[in-house]
Amino acid sequence: MNKITKESKNKAVNINSIYRLDSYFVWPPRGIYYPTFRLKKSATAFFYTREEAEEAMKTMLKHRDLYCRVLSELPVGVNFHYGESFSDRIYLPDGQLWSERPYAYMFPDDIPFPYSEIEYDNYVYGRWFFQGRKAQEIRFKPGDIIEVFGYEGNHYWSAGYGELAIVLDTPPTEDEMNAKAEHYFKTSQHLTGDKGFDLGVQFNYHDDVYAIVAAIGNVDPDANPVDFCPTYCAMMPSMEKVSAKMRNKLEGLREKVMANEEWKKKFMRRKP
Repeated sequence: MNKITKESKNKAVNINSIYRLDSYFVWPPRGIYYPTFRLKKSATAFFYTREEAEEAMKTMLKHRDLYCRVLSELPVGVNFHYGESFSDRIYLPDGQLWSERPYAYMFPDDIPFPYSEIEYDNYVYGRWFFQGRKAQEIRFKPGDIIEVFGYEGNHYWSAGYGELAIVLDTPPTEDEMNAKAEHYFKTSQHLTGDKGFDLGVQFNYHDDVYAIVAAIGNVDPDANPVDFCPTYCAMMPSMEKVSAKMRNKLEGLREKVMANEEWKKKFMRRKP
């Protein structure tokens, strides 16, 4: 199968980037309100390159309540909104890269000089294209218990809030996304004549998620409890051990969802 690429007719636009490194701490300390917990962004630094930021992390203090650090690639000279970036990378307290969002989440706003609206739209939406996950990037499988990291770049969750959850379904692989893209170009009416734009609008952050059930979730027992966590925001549980009582509760919620065909429709991916 030939891999679908996001080739665009627009070759002219070039927006420079800078990098913002944010440090997130658990506050109050873990355990008080677990399986939910609060997160506070309390330190920020800017860098010209990703390499400079990664080098700086080696000498930063490793506070015991440090949850993670997020390195956001931000556009220079154009307007963008809260939580938007060209890419995000999440690092563990020891500086190890845990996960990343390599594609953009950013909406074109004011058109920067000297580009036209069409050129800029093609550039931004072309960077949205999610091409699927490599096998090693899908760290969890159905039935695994995770923590959802809620921060401004998680567009499914409240910023500053984390929670235990159980996995129902995993994000699509590169092969699955390639098959979807091929199917789209063979069978659908395309939005524009720009391949990059069309791919970005059709396949983006909406696809790059785990389907989950959260530990607290909806208070209505008859409501569909299925929710979503971006792949890059799925973390290992930070407490040393998840209690047997909590594990049994989460496994029971998963079994309840899997036995309900209507609820399952919310997350079962359609295959081309």
